[in-house]
Amino acid sequence: MCVFDKLLFASGGRSNYRIPSIVVTNDGTVAAFCNDRKDSVIDHAEEVAVVCARRLPDGTWTEVQTLAGVPGWSCMIGSAVYDPDTDTIFCSSGRNPIARDEFGKYTAEELAAMEKEAEERAAALGIRRGLFFVVSTDGGETWTERPMDIEGRPFVRPADGVEVTLGGSCHGSAHGIRLRHGEHAGRLLCPSRVAVDRYDTWEGLRTCSYNNSVYSDDHGMTWKASAPVQAATGEGTLIERGDGSILYNSRAYFGDQKRYLAVSTDGGETYGDFRADDFLIEEKALGCNASFLRVEREDLPADAQALLPEEADSVTVFVNPRSDKRNTLTACISFDSGDTWVKTKLIWEKACAYSSLDYSKADGHFYLLYERGETDPYGDGIAVREFDLEWLLGE
Repeated sequence: MCVFDKLLFASGGRSNYRIPSIVVTNDGTVAAFCNDRKDSVIDHAEEVAVVCARRLPDGTWTEVQTLAGVPGWSCMIGSAVYDPDTDTIFCSSGRNPIARDEFGKYTAEELAAMEKEAEERAAALGIRRGLFFVVSTDGGETWTERPMDIEGRPFVRPADGVEVTLGGSCHGSAHGIRLRHGEHAGRLLCPSRVAVDRYDTWEGLRTCSYNNSVYSDDHGMTWKASAPVQAATGEGTLIERGDGSILYNSRAYFGDQKRYLAVSTDGGETYGDFRADDFLIEEKALGCNASFLRVEREDLPADAQALLPEEADSVTVFVNPRSDKRNTLTACISFDSGDTWVKTKLIWEKACAYSSLDYSKADGHFYLLYERGETDPYGDGIAVREFDLEWLLGE
């Protein structure tokens, strides 16, 4: 059953909604987050806020609420993650009074001047720059802020042998997960990305951009950075498999239209087994953010469990624009934790881009938050689709 498809964040006026992230709580509350880019949809829009709408357990959706925003500042959204042990919702963000173009041709002097101006503007308002969380312990009724200080990890750059310290930024990455199996059970793990050096070209991005992850073993109080995944990746998504290993699925900048995989056997601290997934495809030129979700058999309703093959311990769903351009949003389904893919399901045949997917054990429904439009992938804004496994596996 597909319950409904609703344009939850409708772009218009000053608001241009992008970068969805969604999590579901123990009682079935759905928290849907995204960025509200004011007056422009571009990545380096001068004013950006983090906003949220919630689906309450009774099925009603709240109005859009601004959680973090300063007039004239950029507050770029990262990963949302939910800790079921403490019933706490986190959504990471990065805040800066000056938005910098990722591919801006800035001189060292210009960068220094921008940094000085940003410091002065922050000091004048008494507002902390940098990474932080908006946090709720009451299902999103109220929110507080908490700094997101990440303990870095040393890394030797292959290009020149210089040792740098890697932190992480979750911007553009999928939502995080809480691990359930093995010695790292209870860990919060979020996909992240790092730049090991400055770049202002796509070739530089391929050399300097790495996915990694950030993790917390104390319910989100402190965070550590993992080792990098591989060069030329960015905006990743990950699942925990039944044996406790982590499968990391990355947007990549190789121009070959493929998704790239990595595996961790230590709870997301280090990664190896790098390879491409020949079945999963994406936009050829730039790649795209995607959704990746594994739901264990025991968390499905009895009638949904009956839809799985007898030997399957779970169902895994990957969602992205399955095309050489940003259109044709499609779910790919696996019964062996993403090793092989058995079915696809069309979600939205027109223009589309980023998405975020989670599952509610409370009602047995999937909740997909995704960017869409008629011809522009971001033209309408961000929609939410609610459906069950029967619909997902149906024709």
